[in-house]
Amino acid sequence: MIPNAFFQNYVVYAANGSVDVKKSLKKFEDDFNAWCKEQIELKPAILEELRTYKRLGEQKLVAFTMRSLSLQPNKENTDRIQNALQELQRAGQIMYKTTESGARRGRGAGWMLREDAKSARAVA
Repeated sequence: MIPNAFFQNYVVYAANGSVDVKKSLKKFEDDFNAWCKEQIELKPAILEELRTYKRLGEQKLVAFTMRSLSLQPNKENTDRIQNALQELQRAGQIMYKTTESGARRGRGAGWMLREDAKSARAVA
């Protein structure tokens, strides 16, 4: 069930006090299109940050991505970026490197591009 507050964000009233459905739907459509555009921009921004910095911990990568896209640092945007990270990982474009002991936090841990990980193994 969708909360009432969600719909209240998009309600536009006509001069007679009733809800103007066409204008309300247009307002929702504009916001939805802006959201879709932001979703499309997330993955390239993440990949660009990893090209620049080679390896970043999750918190730094999320913060740098938000900064590069001028997004507000809130829970919703953090969740969207973390979901994009998971999608990129499933697609095989990035990977999360753990420490020698297998921990996800610490020296040497972080997200990196898949091809950087392959070249790092070849050198070692």
